[in-house]
Amino acid sequence: MGLVEGSIAVKAVIDSKYRTVKNIYLNKEKKSSDITYILKQAQIKNIRVEKVAKEVIDRLSKGKTHGGIIAEVSDRKMQSVISILKKDKPFIVLLEGVEDSFNLGYIFRTLYAFGCDGIILKERYIDYDDSTIIKSSAGASELLPIVYSDDLAETISILKNNGIVVVSAFRGNQPFNLYDYDFSNQGLLICIGGPLRGLSGVVLENSDSFIYIPYKNNFRNALNAASATSVIASEIYRQNRGR
Repeated sequence: MGLVEGSIAVKAVIDSKYRTVKNIYLNKEKKSSDITYILKQAQIKNIRVEKVAKEVIDRLSKGKTHGGIIAEVSDRKMQSVISILKKDKPFIVLLEGVEDSFNLGYIFRTLYAFGCDGIILKERYIDYDDSTIIKSSAGASELLPIVYSDDLAETISILKNNGIVVVSAFRGNQPFNLYDYDFSNQGLLICIGGPLRGLSGVVLENSDSFIYIPYKNNFRNALNAASATSVIASEIYRQNRGR
């Protein structure tokens, strides 16, 4: 059980297939089109709404950007790796080492916008803040299937056995220029590492190919995970936009 704050986040969890909204606390003075939508959906779904003073919202919230509304929600239901293989040629992303909740949310927003069909994360050993992720993703995190894996080698093996090609963003092992690699017409697992540890050996050992993002300027430092994800996902979308 946890709290999410702000109208964008509350709208996202109300519409989510992956969690249940228990209660909504609303500043009794607050009015907007988002609030109207939330109240209508809450009535349809029999979600309890409690209209309270602003001070109550301030006391319950963690931050100052709650916008006068907070929802009490269940923990998110996670998906199995098989569940993200429903599409014929899915676009799946494996993320390793992205430990900041804001950055994870930004990545989710980008991936949803460019048509990602599912996310794989290592078993949840990091204390992510769901409310921060939902807000920074503009609600996209509640629309994306997410799989937590405690055995990445096994998870990747399942995907490969189902025709998925594994491509890692890694400058070693004779990588392809991103813009020379053909992403079209195939199921994809794109593996992207965070700024500190990058991708683990088990992921690199089980990769079929490697790609790198070419730079215009002579710049030796890697893009951060959120920026790299945007560049890669945009190119995958560009190549597959007619599908």
